[in-house]
Amino acid sequence: MKPRTIKIGFDARMIAHSGIGSRIKGLLNWLGDIASKEGIQIVLLGNPDLIKKNLSPKVLSSYEILEYNAGIYSIKEWFGIPEMKNFDLLDIPHFNAPIKFLDRCVVTIHDIIPFRMKQFHSSFLKQVYMKFVFLLIRKKAKKIITVSDFTAKDITEVFSFSASQMRTIHNGLDPKIFSPKSDLEKKKFRKQYKLKPGYLLSVGIGKEHKNLGFVLQSLKKLWSEKKIKVDWVIAGSGGKLPEYLIEDAKGWEDRIKLVPYLSEQELVTLYSAAGLLVYPSLYEGFGFPPVEAQSCGCPVYSSNSSVLPEILEDTAFFFDPKDSNSFETGLVKLLDSPKLLSSKTKAGLKNSKRFNWKKSATEVVEVYLQLVKN
Repeated sequence: MKPRTIKIGFDARMIAHSGIGSRIKGLLNWLGDIASKEGIQIVLLGNPDLIKKNLSPKVLSSYEILEYNAGIYSIKEWFGIPEMKNFDLLDIPHFNAPIKFLDRCVVTIHDIIPFRMKQFHSSFLKQVYMKFVFLLIRKKAKKIITVSDFTAKDITEVFSFSASQMRTIHNGLDPKIFSPKSDLEKKKFRKQYKLKPGYLLSVGIGKEHKNLGFVLQSLKKLWSEKKIKVDWVIAGSGGKLPEYLIEDAKGWEDRIKLVPYLSEQELVTLYSAAGLLVYPSLYEGFGFPPVEAQSCGCPVYSSNSSVLPEILEDTAFFFDPKDSNSFETGLVKLLDSPKLLSSKTKAGLKNSKRFNWKKSATEVVEVYLQLVKN
């Protein structure tokens, strides 16, 4: 007798979001094909047009799509849709799970920034909502996937999750996209965006826990003292300076270069053409930019906080994101020693290969099979 097909519902509503959307797309590029070989049919839940816009026809051929349009963080999504009762498991790539069907959910938790960075994310209602949902997830969810060991440790400390409930499955990269560009491509890119060689690069959304204000204050000092000459390029905020930096940046507009939202290939060239990625974040659940930069041959000068030592190990240069003196001393030393900078390039490329979506998707399917068998 032919084995019964296992049916998994995958919540793809956030496929176009940054961060979480990158994980959804990265996994779905591999998940359907790997799952089908194990007798698993995955049905994508979300807006059909949005899903089709974000996945190639070849990838889509591995999936069915079921419309599911409950608003993110809405009361409506607590109840899901009636069809959810027909799935063996529901894969929910964020903590906003359908409470009614939580006993069949695999829930991915990326971070708990509103609890750890309350000074920047002070919405009391969001904290109450998260606390309520996380306690229900701890009690009822089938399995918790975390994107790093750091996040697993963090939610254990704050919400008392047990190790047996969780499995770490790191985010990944697509090696066909993220790889070093040629010198000619880098030269053309710099010319197009009027960027000078050797620029410092910071990538990420403009929220305050990204700690760009810390970098700006140090760079202003180093520029004033003529200890460094390179410009600072900021990407990820749509070509606009984050609001909290505007006042402090006055008078330094010639040193701070803003690039608009870029295509994936342009982002790769941006990394490849940079002299150094500066990543000062105070808190990350994973942190895509440092690993992306390494995959493009760009050395990384990173904060030593949260998950970053886990994903970078000894393949980057680190600084204390609250100690401007150590940051400035380290930066000047790096920029004065091209040989020291290049010493981490090869190691960074090797490190970035630890993270790939095919591996992550394979591990997700392992979780499905383990839960269904049990």
